[in-house]
Amino acid sequence: MKTLIYQFWKGEVPDYARLSRRLFRDYADRHGADYFFEENPTFFTGKYAEYYHAVRPVWDPDFHNYDRVIYVDADVFPKDNASGEILTTPVNHIGMVEELAQPQLRKGRKSPIRHSNDMRWAAFGSAFFHSTPPRTADRSPRVFNSGVIAYTREGMVAAYQHFPQIRTYVMAMRLALLPRFYRLDQNYLGISCFRAGMQFTALEQRWNRILEQGDIGEDYLARETKSDTAFVHWQVRNRKEICERQILDLVASA
Repeated sequence: MKTLIYQFWKGEVPDYARLSRRLFRDYADRHGADYFFEENPTFFTGKYAEYYHAVRPVWDPDFHNYDRVIYVDADVFPKDNASGEILTTPVNHIGMVEELAQPQLRKGRKSPIRHSNDMRWAAFGSAFFHSTPPRTADRSPRVFNSGVIAYTREGMVAAYQHFPQIRTYVMAMRLALLPRFYRLDQNYLGISCFRAGMQFTALEQRWNRILEQGDIGEDYLARETKSDTAFVHWQVRNRKEICERQILDLVASA
């Protein structure tokens, strides 16, 4: 099986992203995958290009030469003992990890990323794009994080045929009066992956353990250790101020 680990960065690459690049290059070498990190890619242009390169494997036929492409955000880090199973684990077309707590958390928010906007996003996606985003038991839209995306060759080809054009999606979200967050890659995938012709797989949580500010103690270590964690997604403030050793300790503890 021919596989690729893919990352990118728009702008000047911060130290933590350089560390992610180094660790994932080593990870790819250990597990027999190709590796591609692109600085300041130009495949997409426009207002949200810095986000939409995460879906480049759909729209760039060069990626379709691989049996599987794993896209990884540059604030994600593999643990030292991370297996290569994500390169071979069964995936239908496209796979991402579900953010299990988000639907409930968003019910209590007044910020732009909130339940009422999630509901409008799903309704508009259903009406305009004939998509059926999956729901929780209480009918809230489920949330899938685009920090780690597993694309199969069949999935990339199917998505090229069935995904809406990015500009069309962004324009639709503007017409729906939804804020910026809903116009970006994660929500684009949340609509596009559930159109007719697409098959989606929810990846195991270990492939995108999201670490937020509240998970981290004063010593920068995670509060809870998940023994099966493979990739750590480090969504914390002031991350440019934290040195490499602290990042590595935090990743090891997550």
